Amino acid sequence: MLEAACDRAQSVVLDQVFFNLDADKFKQFTAMLDAPPGPNPGLERLMSVKAPWSTGAA
Repeated sequence: MLEAACDRAQSVVLDQVFFNLDADKFKQFTAMLDAPPGPNPGLERLMSVKAPWSTGAA
């Protein structure tokens, strides 16, 4: 039973990791991956917040 559950879980994860693309879509996909990231205001806001456990001394 455990083995069947693990096999099914692996199948679900692999379905989310591997996908097929034709040549044109693959070129578009790799171009998106290679492009520099755009501005992310939420990330900038998050990174500007000082951690509560930070004492300021590094």
